[in-house]
Amino acid sequence: PQVGARICLNSHIGTVRFVGPVDSTNGIWIGVEWDDPSRGKHDGSKDGKQSKISGSFIRPTAGVQYGVSFLEALTSKYIEALHGSETQEKVLLGSSAGAIEVEAVSLDKIRRKFARLDHLREISLDNANIVRGDSNGSISQTCPNIRGLDLSQNLLSSWEVVAQITREMPLLERLALNRNRLQLPSCSESLLDAFQKISEIQLNNTLLTWAEICWLMAILPRLQVLEVGYNQLTSLALHHSLGQFPQLSSLQSLNLDSNLFSDWVHICTVLKEYPNLQRLILTANNIESIPLLLNQQRNDTFPSLRYLFLSDNQISSWNSIDALSTWLPNLQSLSLSGNPLVHGIDNEKHARPFTIARVPNLVMLDGTSITFRERTDSELFYLSQIIQQGVQTEAQRQEEHPRWAVLCELHGRPNEIQNLPTAPDKLSNHLMGLYFFLTDKLPISLQNGSYRSRVISQGGCTMDHSKKISMQVLPSMSLRILRIKICKVLKLDVRRTKLRCWLRMWDGSFAELEAVNNTRDLDWLGLENGSQLI
Repeated sequence: PQVGARICLNSHIGTVRFVGPVDSTNGIWIGVEWDDPSRGKHDGSKDGKQSKISGSFIRPTAGVQYGVSFLEALTSKYIEALHGSETQEKVLLGSSAGAIEVEAVSLDKIRRKFARLDHLREISLDNANIVRGDSNGSISQTCPNIRGLDLSQNLLSSWEVVAQITREMPLLERLALNRNRLQLPSCSESLLDAFQKISEIQLNNTLLTWAEICWLMAILPRLQVLEVGYNQLTSLALHHSLGQFPQLSSLQSLNLDSNLFSDWVHICTVLKEYPNLQRLILTANNIESIPLLLNQQRNDTFPSLRYLFLSDNQISSWNSIDALSTWLPNLQSLSLSGNPLVHGIDNEKHARPFTIARVPNLVMLDGTSITFRERTDSELFYLSQIIQQGVQTEAQRQEEHPRWAVLCELHGRPNEIQNLPTAPDKLSNHLMGLYFFLTDKLPISLQNGSYRSRVISQGGCTMDHSKKISMQVLPSMSLRILRIKICKVLKLDVRRTKLRCWLRMWDGSFAELEAVNNTRDLDWLGLENGSQLI
C-alpha cells in the first residue's frame, strides 16, 4: 500500500504512515496509525523507526484488507444469488441477539426487488471497506436515482475519492461520511461539481477542524443540515474566508454533539453569522454557564435560532436559563436534561415549571409540548416561590428574576408572604394524588384478543391493593410525562416498556388512557385528586 492509504485489519481501520524495511528484520513492514488509539500495542516504534503515537507496525499478510470499489461493495450487499423457490430459508431475528430463528418465505422476491439497483433511492454501505470509485460513467449507469448515501466507516482516504463517487449521482441530497479520515485537496475547484445538490451531510467523528469544515461549506452551496459531532472541537475559530460565501446562508441545522465546547459567548459570536440557522445541537459538551446579554449588547443576539439542545452539559445556575431569552429571543424548543441544574430529586421537582416560567416563548421542553394551562400553572407557581423568598426590594427581585415584572403584569402581583403566614403557596398545594394498581396481566375483557375495546366493564379487572403505588403530580402534566414517571418509579426502561393505563370511572368501569392522547393534560383527561388507575 501507499503512504496515506487506508487499510483494515481484524475490523480495525487505520492509515498507512510508513511502508518499508526496518533495521535488523527481514521483509516489509507497514506502519499504521489506527483510528482507535487503543489498538496499537506500543507507540508505533520499532528499532528506532516510529509511525504515530496511536500506531503499530504490522506485516502485509493476507489478513490485511486494502478495500474494494464502490460498485463491488454495492453489488455484494444488494445483489444476492437467488436460492430457488423450493429452498427453505431460516432467518435470525436481529433484535433477539441470535436467539430466535424463524422460517422465511418469498425472500427471492425481496432479492429481485433490491437487485434493481437503478430503482434504489437510499443506499447504506457503511463499513463496507470501500476505498475507491469506479470507471467513469459506470456508477451513473448502475444507480442513477440515489438520493441518500451512507459511506460511513470505510477506507476512503480523500475528498477526491468521495467526489469521484458522488459526481455520478446527480440527484444526491443526503451524504453520510461518519468515522472516515479524509484529506482535503489543495484546491477546491476540482470538487465544485461533485456536491451541488447536497443539502444534508454527516461528518461525525471525522476529526475535522472548524477551519476545514468552513472550507467544505464552500463546495456545498445548498447545505442545510450539518453534523460534526464527536470531533474533539474546542472552538469555532474564525476561518479567514468566513462570511465570503453566500451559500453559508442556507445552513439551518448544526449538530455539535459530544465535542468539547465550553464558551457560550464564543459559540454565539461565530454562529450568528449564519442568518438562517434555526437548530443548534450542543448536547454533551462542557458548557457551564450562559451570561446575561446586556442591553448595549443586543446586536449580539441570535434571532434565527429556535431549537436548542443543551442536554448533558454542566449548567448549574438558574441565571443561565434567565440569560437564554436575552441571547435567543425566539427560542421555542429547549432540551436541558442531564445538567446539574435539573438533576437530583430536589431539583427535578421544580426544574420543569421554573424553566417554562423563565423562558417566555418555549412551546417544547425536553421533547414534551408545553400547553397553555401548564405555562399558566408554571408561571403562577414561579411567582409564588419568588414571594416566599422574603422581603426584597423591587430592584432586587427584578435583578434576580428578570421576568418578575412581566409576570406580575400578566397574572397580577402575588400577596406578600407576611400576609399569608399560615398558607404559603407551595408546590404541594398544586399537586393531586393518583393511585396506581399494578398488573402484568390484561384485564379479563381483553384476554380473548379484543384489543379494540377501550372500556372495561365493572368487575372486568381486579385491583390488587398489595401492588398499589401513589404519586403526586401537577394537573397540567401531560400523559406522556406521567408514563415516564411511572416507569422511573418502577425502574423500567422507558424506551422498551409498553405501558397501558386504565382510569377507574365513577361507575366502577375502566377507560383506557390511549397513547394518542399523550400530549393532553391530566385534568383534561378527567384525572383528579384520588383518581385510581391500573
